[in-house]
This record gives sequence, structure tokens and C-alpha cells, in this order.
Amino acid sequence: MKTKIDPTAENEVQLTVEIPAEAVQKAYDRLVAKVRGEMVLPGFRKGRVPMALVIQQVGADYLRAETLEESIPQWGDEALREAGLYDDAVGTSDLTAGPLDEAADYTFSLKVQTMPVPTLGEYKGLEVPQRVVAVTEAQIDAQLAMLQERLAKLEPVEDRAVQTGDFVLMDLEGSQDGKPIEGAQGADQMFEIGGGNLVPGFEDALVGVARGEETTFDVTFPDDYQAEELAGQPATFKVNVKEIKKKVVPELDDAFAADVSEFDTLAELRADMRARMEAAAEAGVRREFRAAAVDKAAANATVGVPSTMIDREAHRLFHELEESVGERGLSMEVYLNVLEKTEEQVEEELRPQAELIIKRRLVLEEIAKAEGLSVSDDEMLAVIRSDAEALERDPLQLIADLRESGRQEAVRDEMLLAKAVDFVADASVPVAMTEADEAAAEDAADAADTADDY
Repeated sequence: MKTKIDPTAENEVQLTVEIPAEAVQKAYDRLVAKVRGEMVLPGFRKGRVPMALVIQQVGADYLRAETLEESIPQWGDEALREAGLYDDAVGTSDLTAGPLDEAADYTFSLKVQTMPVPTLGEYKGLEVPQRVVAVTEAQIDAQLAMLQERLAKLEPVEDRAVQTGDFVLMDLEGSQDGKPIEGAQGADQMFEIGGGNLVPGFEDALVGVARGEETTFDVTFPDDYQAEELAGQPATFKVNVKEIKKKVVPELDDAFAADVSEFDTLAELRADMRARMEAAAEAGVRREFRAAAVDKAAANATVGVPSTMIDREAHRLFHELEESVGERGLSMEVYLNVLEKTEEQVEEELRPQAELIIKRRLVLEEIAKAEGLSVSDDEMLAVIRSDAEALERDPLQLIADLRESGRQEAVRDEMLLAKAVDFVADASVPVAMTEADEAAAEDAADAADTADDY
């Protein structure tokens, strides 16, 4: 075997491979023998058909094509090893392979994308905007209001008509030109008046109606109504108001605090809520800061990411999206129909995010090398034990499973990336955050979850 390497682009070479005639003949004969072993012809035992008859029956062109189909992957791997590219290859493309002559030398070529090595820029002492943690009284009030809503009760109203904010139990009949509307009939239906969940005008028509009264009114379905046959159409509803209930929320006092928490006073509950909200906000700020620091280090580096790597990562992101859509009870087909896009279009839109993820990882790996960062066996075991405890599993069994699946070194690699993120973030200098910085930090953290991933 002879190999020739010609650079074609950054992180890409063209590999030309010449296979000697002897190896070509062996590959061809091996394929013919395989076909012969499976062939059954009248008058011959299985596997005993003469070679010449096998070739006549199947066709020499077919056998040559199948020889290439089976041999080129193997020849390609051997050529990559011989050229010293096997460990650095991240993908191949543009295979050029002509017809095979089993009695002659054979030459093919392919392009090989190699793992890029970043040229690091500044990654220590970076000035990174950091949000100021501030929990306001209004935010605490909002949390308390949510607790009040959870404990709210519906109490019957006997002495007045329907008001906005009431919950009404009703029987209803919808019709058009005297004919019932399918799906617009119901008994003992409960709706919040003013909740905006019914056809516009429906809830307003019930304000002022007393318990036990029946009322009839006209409404018009909105133009974008989900049932297309009713969109923009007038309708008549007859409603019998059977019960009126008002929502009563508990007072914000010490008794409320004792009811919803382990605290005896509202002041203690507010203090605890503030502490929890500040801790959550600080964790979010730290996450944003880490992501922004890594992004800045990546932006300062120079690295060309091969398209093969981007394609693969975009494909992985698409399948993550597919899983997420499935968890929400939707099929990907329905989701794509809503977007009015194809799978290929969505993957294409994911390419910039895929490239950024790869660039971050490559830069973090290079920083780890530059700083001599490493993960000891003891550190890895401590993390595995912690994970085992969280999963309620035997740590030794988890270690054995990781080793058996080949994931043990992957865990070490992920921990090393996390160390590199810590290094970059800890070496960065927080600066005041502008409104533009704030929006960018939120986008970066939401798009990549860098601190969590690495």
C-alpha cells in the first residue's frame, strides 16, 4: 500500500491510496468465495459451485463493486494508520473510487478532516460582566402571592349576581341558526369569569346574572379559532347559571406563615424566602459568569472547526431536541409541521450553535493542557461515589459499569473540562454589567448551559 498526503484546506488533507494488485486480487477472491459459500444451484451442493460459474451467475461487475464496498473501509483505515492520521481524523468525505480491475493496482482518494488544534488567545485575567444579585420586596411579595393562590378556596355566593373574578358552574348550549354546535354543549361546566378562556364576549355576558337564572346571548368566534368551520362565525349560547363561587385567598399574617412553612411569623418566612431567592440568584449569576468567561476565552482563540464535526454535533443537537419534544408529548413530525420546516432545515439552523459548542470544548481542552490540569483517580472516585449516592446505587457497581461500558475515561474528560471552566472563571475579573451585557449573558447561558455541561 502506498499513501500520498496533500493538504487541501485548514485541518483537511487529501489522502491518495494505491493498493497493489496482489492485495486487490486477494480481496476479490475473498468476496467471490463468500458468495460461493452462500450460493445454491441445481446439481451442486451448497458452497461447491465452481468459481467460474459463480462469476457467470452473479456477474463480474457486481462482484467487483461488492469487493470495493467491503474493502475500501478497511483499506482506508489502514491508509490512515500508515499516514499517521488515524488518531487525529474526525471525518472523511469526497471519496473518489473508480471501477475495479481485480488483476491490477487500484487507486482511490478521499478527503480527511483532522482534529483542529486551537491557538489560544487571552484566557486569564479576562474582564467579564457580572450581574448584581438583588432580591426586591416586590419579588418576595410575588412569591407570597403564589403561595396565597395555592391555598385559595372557592366559597359559594348566595346574595349577589355574577361578578368578574367569580367561578361559575353552568349548563350551556351553543347553536347556529337553531342547530346545536358540536362541542359547544355541556352540563356542570366550571369557568372563571374574566379568565379569558372562553369565546370573546361570553364571560362579559354572564356578569350580572344571578344564581338559578338562564340567559341567552350572541357571540362571534374569533377569526383564528381552532375549529376552522366556526372561525369568524356568529353563534347563540343559552346558559343556566347553577352556582356562583368567589375565590378567597388567605390573609398574609403569622397564621398563614405557620400554615405554609415551619416558621411561626410572617417576618421569619419572608427572611427565609429572601435567603433562598438570593442563593438561587447567586447560582444563576455564577452560571452566567462562567459561560461568559468561557465564551470570551473561546472568542480570543483561533480555531477552524471542520464541517464534518459541525454536521455531527448539529445532528446530535437535533436528536436532543427530538427527545425534548417527545417528553412534551409531541411527535417530531407534528413539531416540524408547526414550525413549517424540514429536519434538514432545523439541523442547518443548529449548525452555528454546534460550531460554538465544539469550539468551546476544543479551547477548554487546550487550556487544560497549557495549565497542566489533570483529574486524579481519587477525584474521579469521589465524584462517582457522589453520583452513586444521588442515584441510590452501589458505588463499586457504578464504577464497574462505567469501566465495562468504556465511560470511565469519558467521566475523567468531563471533569477535566469542568476544571478548565473553573480555571478560566476563577482567573476572570468581574466588571459592572450593562443592559446589553445582561441580555448577552442570559442568551449565552440559555443557549449552551456551559457551566453545567463542563
